[in-house]
Amino acid sequence: MRVTKLVIGILMIVLSIWLFLDGLLGQLLGIYATKSIFGGILEIVIAGLFIGAGIVYICLEKSPYLGGDITGDITGLILMIIAGILGIFGGFIYAWMFLYAAIALIIGFGFYIWHRIIGTDD
Repeated sequence: MRVTKLVIGILMIVLSIWLFLDGLLGQLLGIYATKSIFGGILEIVIAGLFIGAGIVYICLEKSPYLGGDITGDITGLILMIIAGILGIFGGFIYAWMFLYAAIALIIGFGFYIWHRIIGTDD
């Protein structure tokens, strides 16, 4: 579980950089034909939630105690649920946000369920 959290944390940070740039350049500044200020703001907020969850997963992936592991999973789950809800609402404005919502919910619930089923065994 440690290696998976590290890899997913790094990928979430990379995805958050993409979301920030896409929201800023593509939606707010209007590089795309379908410019949406609300969609751009939502993408930037989702990028912030992704980078927060990525940092939590990276920081707590080597936690030797069960409390740190549970805290990281619950914090990541809460951040990913918020990102998923925002992505679902934003998906009606900008269709790619449905994908970001699905990624957020899969990662958040995946780590939480994995931790509950397997526990701390690596």
